[in-house]
Amino acid sequence: MKSARHLLLLALIAILTACTDGDLPDVSGSGKLGKGFFILNQGNYTLANSSLSFYNIDSAKMTNNVFYRANNVPLGDVAQSLTLWKNLGFIVVNNSGIIYVVRADDATFAGKIEGFQSPRYICFVNQDKAYVSDLQLPIIHIINPQGLDITSSVITAKSVEQMIFTHEKVFAANWSDYYIPGNNNTLLVIDPKIDKVVDSIVLATEPNSMVVDHEGYLWVLCSGGFMNEEHGALFKINPENHKVDRRLNFSALSDSPFGLAIDGEGRNLYFINKHIYKFSTDDISLPDQAYVDAGRRNFYNIGIDPATNFLVATDARNYTTEGFVFRFTSNGTLIDSTKAGIIPDQIVFN
Repeated sequence: MKSARHLLLLALIAILTACTDGDLPDVSGSGKLGKGFFILNQGNYTLANSSLSFYNIDSAKMTNNVFYRANNVPLGDVAQSLTLWKNLGFIVVNNSGIIYVVRADDATFAGKIEGFQSPRYICFVNQDKAYVSDLQLPIIHIINPQGLDITSSVITAKSVEQMIFTHEKVFAANWSDYYIPGNNNTLLVIDPKIDKVVDSIVLATEPNSMVVDHEGYLWVLCSGGFMNEEHGALFKINPENHKVDRRLNFSALSDSPFGLAIDGEGRNLYFINKHIYKFSTDDISLPDQAYVDAGRRNFYNIGIDPATNFLVATDARNYTTEGFVFRFTSNGTLIDSTKAGIIPDQIVFN
């Protein structure tokens, strides 16, 4: 989910929409998935219709419901994020309060971690430690990726969304705050050796996505708030001294940028602000012209193939029916499109 605006929308959909029975997918097993990328489909809040899709690049074919096909069980209620780690995929299912672990080559079940209230994203520190953010608690859960259990927590005093590990630190975005209204414009710096917050960087409202460029700088995109409280902004941050190196403000208060991604060389950034925009790390101003025009599409997330720099974008359409996935060349030319699940969101290259 991109903001509280989407939380409210999905809650409304859950009230107004009833589950419909359709053809169950084949559960004979999907086999080896091959070269391509996963699409994590969020599904509708409380309807437990999230799913996992996989696009095979060699065959140019999308296979939907691969988790169900491989395991004969549904994925759960609101699939929030997927992270690959050592040939395993960790799928965080937000409203179900669980993390499923699957084998990355065929999506078969490898384990699960339970005991969360509202898990969102996972950030791996090393083979024995990973952090899991929580939408409703002012902590970050600490898990053991090998033992598949919760071991401790980091006290943040704020709810945390996305996280990134770089320069031996974890940077955690305070996307929203259930406890201190208006306190959602900071980036926490955590020392994972002692599991404590050691610094806090003030940004714009609602930092929602982060990447690291070819020089090691951290880029953070802020939407400006789900009620458009202030102008959105893109920040370049030195992760060594935690100083803001550059701040670029979006011109319109109605702008709501999200979905920051970076290419394989770490030199070009991409983000969604209705349309898709491309930005070089050397640029000193935000782009005026769209890289890919949305048209009638409802872009929801993007990913860049690290091998080819082809762009993949998801289209959530009306949030109630199956969405689409579009592939574009490195110059923005459409290659193909294919149907995915309900609210296709995160794109993860295998």
